[in-house]
Amino acid sequence: MAKNIKLGTRYVLIVFVMFLCYKVTSADYILKLKDIDSTLLSVVTGAVFGALTLIVKNHFETKVDND
Repeated sequence: MAKNIKLGTRYVLIVFVMFLCYKVTSADYILKLKDIDSTLLSVVTGAVFGALTLIVKNHFETKVDND
C-alpha cells in the first residue's frame, strides 16, 4: 500500500512539473518575458526543464521501497 502512495506521489510531482513546463513555454508567457529581458526568458525556461529532467531521471534511477 505504501509503495502505491509513493509511486502516486512521484507521478503527481512529474505531472505538476510538466504543467509548469507547458505554462512557461506557452506563447503568452514567452511574449511577456521577451519584452522584459531575453536572458530572463532563457533562465526561466532552462530552470523548469532542468528541474523536470532531474525529477524524471531520479524517478527512473531509484526504486520505491515498501517501507
